[in-house]
Order: sequence, then structure tokens, then C-alpha cells
Amino acid sequence: MRRIVVGLAAVVFVIAASLSFIHSVGAQPPGGTPGGPPGTPPGGAPGGRPPGGMMSAPVDSFVAERDSLAKELMQKYAGKEGAPAESVFKNIKILKGITVENLLRRMNLGYGRSLGVRCQHCHVLGHWDEEDKPTKQIARDMMVLTGKINDELLPAIKNIKSEKPGVNCGTCHRGVARPGTGPMASQRGGPAPGGPR
Repeated sequence: MRRIVVGLAAVVFVIAASLSFIHSVGAQPPGGTPGGPPGTPPGGAPGGRPPGGMMSAPVDSFVAERDSLAKELMQKYAGKEGAPAESVFKNIKILKGITVENLLRRMNLGYGRSLGVRCQHCHVLGHWDEEDKPTKQIARDMMVLTGKINDELLPAIKNIKSEKPGVNCGTCHRGVARPGTGPMASQRGGPAPGGPR
């Protein structure tokens, strides 16, 4: 019974997040937010906020750093790009079977960008296989959660108008490490009761 309740809660959360996202995207005119009068900051409204109460996505200030580290690691593992990640890296537990190149791209573009974090959020630089940080296991658990939502819960919902509905890290995180604490949270009235977890 508890599994059903947890599953339904996850589905409700995903649907609410998706509707919130669709609402915020649907409110924006084609081609982006319009500019304001001369002297108005980017975003079209005083304070740099887009018009109509829409919130802009957070700026990922770690892109160049992550790109540089990913490039450095790709050079280090040159010739092994197509090898299974677990044959090159230690402690691969969830992403077994993907290539070294795919793993590095996923870490940088998928997880790093979706959460707006540095590699150090989950890893110890230069000691990528260490298990010191709880955030690494949290990321693994979130991958399992996402898989369960995509493979079991969403397909079980009748009348979804998508052949293959799905969620990913960005569905909830939207560029912030803790969902409910970014710019979209202030539009909704702040974090969920009890604050960030």
C-alpha cells in the first residue's frame, strides 16, 4: 500500500511540475520575451525580470569550468571514448553499459547543467571514484526515481497525450540544486512548507 501511495505522490509531483513548466513556457511569446523601453534591463522589465511575472531561468555560472574538466577528461581517456564506462571508471553503479564519452557528456550537460552545479557537488576533483559525498548517492537514487517514473508510473496514466512521456533532472531542478528554491519558487510563493530539504 505504501508503494502505491509513494508512486501516486511522485506522479502528482511530476504532473504539477510539468504543468507549472508548461504554464511558464506557454506564457512566453514566440521568439522569447519582448524587450522593454530604452534603458530597461534585459528581460524587458525593471529589475531584469521578464514581463508578466515570469521568472527567468537561473544562470549556470559553472558551464566553462565543467566544459574544461570534461575536455580534460576526454583527452585523458582518448582512445577509450567508446569503451563501457565501468571498464574505465571505478564505482559505476547505475550508468553501466554507456560509453565513457556518453558518461562524461551526461555528467556535464545532463546533471551539471540541470542542477547548475560544479563537478565538486558530487565528486572530489581528481578522485572521481571516491564515495565521500552523500550527493553522489543522492544522484544515483534520483536516477532510479526518474527511471521508475518514466518506465512504470507515467505509462500507467491513462489518456496522456504523448506516446512516450518522460521526465529528467531538469524537469524538477530547472538549474538549481534544490528544487523549490530557485527563481520559479518565488513565483509560486517560495519553497514548499518546511523549506528546502
